[in-house]
Amino acid sequence: MAGLLAVAMVFTGCASSETEGDAAASARSLRESGDGQLTIYNSYKIAGLDPIGTGTNWLFDWGIAENLLQITDDGEVQPWLAESVTRDGDTRWIVTLREGITFQNGQPVDATAVAAALTRQIAKSKAAQVYLDPATTVTVDGEKVVLTTPKPNAMVPAALAARDNSLQIYDVAAMEAAGGDSAKIVGAGAYSGPYAITAWSPDNLVLAPYAKHWEGTPPLRGITVRVVPDEQARLAGVRSGEADMAFYPSTAAKLELQGDTDVHVLSSELALQSLLVEMNLKAGIFTDVAVRKAFTAAIDYEGIAADVGNGQFTAAKGLYPDTMSFAVDNQVHDLDEAKRLLDAAGWVPGGDGIRTRDGRKLVVRFVTQAQGPETNDVAIAMKDQVARAGFELRIDNAEDSAAVKKDPAAWESSVALSGSLSGTADPIQPYLVRWTTGGSANAQGVSNPEIDAIGEELRGEFDTVRRDALLERAQSILVREEAAVVAGTFKYFTVVTGPEWADYQVSSVRRHITSQTGK
Repeated sequence: MAGLLAVAMVFTGCASSETEGDAAASARSLRESGDGQLTIYNSYKIAGLDPIGTGTNWLFDWGIAENLLQITDDGEVQPWLAESVTRDGDTRWIVTLREGITFQNGQPVDATAVAAALTRQIAKSKAAQVYLDPATTVTVDGEKVVLTTPKPNAMVPAALAARDNSLQIYDVAAMEAAGGDSAKIVGAGAYSGPYAITAWSPDNLVLAPYAKHWEGTPPLRGITVRVVPDEQARLAGVRSGEADMAFYPSTAAKLELQGDTDVHVLSSELALQSLLVEMNLKAGIFTDVAVRKAFTAAIDYEGIAADVGNGQFTAAKGLYPDTMSFAVDNQVHDLDEAKRLLDAAGWVPGGDGIRTRDGRKLVVRFVTQAQGPETNDVAIAMKDQVARAGFELRIDNAEDSAAVKKDPAAWESSVALSGSLSGTADPIQPYLVRWTTGGSANAQGVSNPEIDAIGEELRGEFDTVRRDALLERAQSILVREEAAVVAGTFKYFTVVTGPEWADYQVSSVRRHITSQTGK
């Protein structure tokens, strides 16, 4: 898994499709006589269809949008729409495209089209601008695309492979004709993936196969992705046969469904999703580093994985999974140390076990995500753990946790599901948005000059040994010195399926639907 960071500077390859006689036995006899239709119940909305906005990462997940490069399930960066991407010096990247690829509307995915998409994203997408300076230029040289950065940028491969709505490739003319109206993008065939959008609302997505996809006609006759916020309703849909798959089950679902032969709980090979526990550094009790250190020491990371995960979690020893070359094991559960720190900071145990200081209770308003039930599972486990040190954890299971965290006076800590490492080719982009001063996802208010300096150096550092050293130092600051953030646990991506999909291979990097799904 070191490949998530140690990406090569030359990427070459051939098409990834595989054949299995007679069109995969007529797509497994139309998916065991399910008429070739796949219905998915999901918990997250699809906010829009234009990649310069937010929320179009789902178009990657459901087989609609494609990138020049891809991150594979074993953590390697490989070609996708590109045949190769080569670094020519420190600031110049050469993209050679596969031949014969078209968008779903029949227009060619050629150098001119790709350059137009990259240029539009770099100019208008905030997500793209985390990776690439707006001064980055994209030009066409014959049949090749040339990307030139104003200064050395080691994030280019990650940018070209990222799941988020940063540098997806699409037909700019079709997108511009829609004028930012997602309803007009429906049916425009603006993307190149195996499935095209035929209907959309934030709560419902309907897809049809693109017969001329470059990897061959996809096997499914259609896909519907419905947003069903309630987990029990998602599971009931699979049980009844109304849905084939339910995404984002809680950790309790595996126990709940145990023994039910008509329902299967499947997980990815790697646990790349982290449940990050963040402390509010702007206001409240966690402005005191001693209290933050006590809180993080009171968390039993092994206990969360063993007692809550039901096989879906692996214990967090640091901010990154051990499979990554730069991971540092520095999260330590030490209840005695937590108590000592609180004693020294003047927090006195009360009769109910909750500490007080100057008449104020040691209360942590703890925000979880309603769309991610596993965040609430972790919070419930943590509530008992930190109570042993004298903290009272009050759980706020918020429909919009990001909105709650915009108000520094409304929370002390949170746990959120982060798929950053399963959606991009290295950790630098999430590092920059979460932990550098003013980062777009830095609601907690981390502002450390050394962390900022490390982030800036990481942008342009091609040497993987040096990059690992920088990331290791950053982890020491964030976890041990500042106690600003820890990983509560790491999660395998889990999907509940009906019997027809018992052999579904769950992606570690959220490629839920590909041109091969259903064969």
